[in-house]
Amino acid sequence: MKPVNYIELVPLCLNGDKKAVEMLIISIQQQVYNLAVRFLWEPADAQDATQEILIKVLTNLSKFRGESSFTTWVYRIATNYLLNKKRTKTEDLTFEEGKKHLALGATYPAYEEADKNLLEDEVKIACSTSMLICVARPLRLAYLIGEVLEFNSQEGAFILEIEPATFRKRLSLARQRIRAFMAQQCGLFDPTNPCRCAKHITYSIKVDWFKPNKLKFADKGKVETTKQEIETLMNDTAIFQSHPDYHTPENILDGVKSLLDSGKFPLLTEDT
Repeated sequence: MKPVNYIELVPLCLNGDKKAVEMLIISIQQQVYNLAVRFLWEPADAQDATQEILIKVLTNLSKFRGESSFTTWVYRIATNYLLNKKRTKTEDLTFEEGKKHLALGATYPAYEEADKNLLEDEVKIACSTSMLICVARPLRLAYLIGEVLEFNSQEGAFILEIEPATFRKRLSLARQRIRAFMAQQCGLFDPTNPCRCAKHITYSIKVDWFKPNKLKFADKGKVETTKQEIETLMNDTAIFQSHPDYHTPENILDGVKSLLDSGKFPLLTEDT
């Protein structure tokens, strides 16, 4: 795919070029959606958030000053939205509750159907993402920006609108809390731990975390890291970076275009 020249594209969008607006949406929607899924856990919530974030990006285009790359600026808008979004019920989860679920899940019989490997991946992604949910929002965002997306402290500070030292502190605290939990529980992180993703398939289906014919994560994108690489690296970064690069739901683009066409969200220009 040819790199997008935002220096040329943004002015076209501000001048009302609908093709340029569509091109801009397509170029950033997957990055926004992937961040939202990892932050919110529930894909349906992430889809709604992505649409609203894209509208915020489009209606604030005149405020882009080129102080960073355009995609970094987009992440700044996205993280600000997610940080201030109304809390979801999923975010009530704690590490202590997670331990109880893992202990209970291990008591259920093994799942032995033909789709076992796919459902094992679903459990791995759902479980590790839920660990992020257990971390306070500011720390969660720092972890996603610094550890998963691999922005440095200067870029991360710009995105989160904080000082670099504050960003590093939040990232360090998030790492400590996530790694402490994994070190005690996760068999991917430490092979001496008894927990294995496959052991929790039956329990996960029983409590309706997912249905075998309607997965949330495992079949929704492209996985770049193989299971063998994860098992070799044995660390939290490898586990989170092995999550799929989620495909953006097809109706997000249509939804954003419909909202713009409604006239409720006109593009802001320097004259407005």
